[in-house]
Amino acid sequence: MILGKIGRISLSMLLVIGIWWASSGTIFSEMIVPKPWEVLKQLVDMIESKELFVHITASFRRISVGYVLGCTVGLVLGMVMGATRVTRDILTPPIEFFRNVPPVAMVPVVISFFGIGELGKYFLISYATTIVMILNTAAGVSATPRIRVRAAQCLGADQWSIFLRIVLPSAWPYILIGLRIALGFAFTGIVASEMLAAQEGIGFLIMQSTNILEPLDMFVGFVLLGGFGLLTDQTLRAVIGKLARRHMVAIGR
Repeated sequence: MILGKIGRISLSMLLVIGIWWASSGTIFSEMIVPKPWEVLKQLVDMIESKELFVHITASFRRISVGYVLGCTVGLVLGMVMGATRVTRDILTPPIEFFRNVPPVAMVPVVISFFGIGELGKYFLISYATTIVMILNTAAGVSATPRIRVRAAQCLGADQWSIFLRIVLPSAWPYILIGLRIALGFAFTGIVASEMLAAQEGIGFLIMQSTNILEPLDMFVGFVLLGGFGLLTDQTLRAVIGKLARRHMVAIGR
């Protein structure tokens, strides 16, 4: 079963690389879309020069901090938003407004408020992850069966006990899904965040190589961003799977 899954993943990756190789020099000029092995050679050269580790470390730090901050804020606001109809009516309009404003459009605003330092970069990644976390958490909280809440109230449970024993377990699957979706948004936000006068990072590498017409470096950035995102997503997916199974066992008890 495991070998079958690995085989399917390998086949999928080979298919993507094959399409990339076939389109380079035919549909697209090699000056725009270089061959995969040329990108691989450039990747190896950047590893040997230690340049690659500088970019990876910077982006990993920014994604980690922004993701944790965004998910934490989103979790709290989502709990508040999903708690009552009044809070949903109050919070829904501004959240829906900002949900349609991408991180790139927020760059001038962030520069005005936070400058071009690391704080602005963390904010943009947090901004990219917060909205989806709010919506998923609120959906989970509002989906809590009211009959369970009323039964707990009849048995004398206080609000904190109801939250810990009924609301949070009911919202848990929604929260786990939100964490995974938010991770993808964190990776999309890294390019926008590293537009803020960054001197290192994968997003910076992509933007700089685009501006100076260096397609090899640009595709190295694409490969790094996509590969790094795929690896972290699969890791988080495995963790979420284990947590979800434990959650179902706990409910069964």
